[in-house]
Amino acid sequence: MMLLVGTRDLNVQNGTLLNEKCPNCKNENTLNFSIYKRYTYITLIPLFPVGKYVNIECSECKEVFDYEDLPQNAQETLKNIKLGSSIWLFTGSIIVALFLIYSINNYLNNKDKTSVLIKNPIEGDVYNVKLSSGYYSTMRIDKVTKDTIQSTQNDYNAYLPYEVDEIDQTENYSDRKIKYSRKELNKLYEDGDIIKITRKNLNLNKQVLVP
Repeated sequence: MMLLVGTRDLNVQNGTLLNEKCPNCKNENTLNFSIYKRYTYITLIPLFPVGKYVNIECSECKEVFDYEDLPQNAQETLKNIKLGSSIWLFTGSIIVALFLIYSINNYLNNKDKTSVLIKNPIEGDVYNVKLSSGYYSTMRIDKVTKDTIQSTQNDYNAYLPYEVDEIDQTENYSDRKIKYSRKELNKLYEDGDIIKITRKNLNLNKQVLVP
């Protein structure tokens, strides 16, 4: 998906400066203004405002003026105009913040769950692992004894951690078996190489020991 980032202008208010004369033609009540808010967006979703500016044009002589070209009274009038709420201009920022909160909460929940499950592996557990190559994959626990855990490695890898669950398919596990001691398995977790454990057996207290 291609992300488009840029800035846009939003017209938030229009009006006429009453009792003010045009600096050019000297006609009164002819200075029309348009106030714009500029905002940053990502794929058309507003992130946050980055400033505002005003256009001033005389309806008689059609001369266009900068804010600084106006008399002090006119500048004060424009400065004191109350603009409506533009909370929707922060839509993207709110979405990003909520996503970060969700991701952090999900990460902490998974970490807490994993720290419990790693101490009591059972047959059928699926471990999301980080490989030495930098890619991610899974391994399935097939047999648990008092001292060792036998696993079957997934034949497929994923580029990003969140893609790992997609390759956790029965047909993706072949005959690549690896045995670990409980100490080795815990070391992998402590080193951050075991990212998540999925226990498909709902009986979390069950422990399978094969002599």
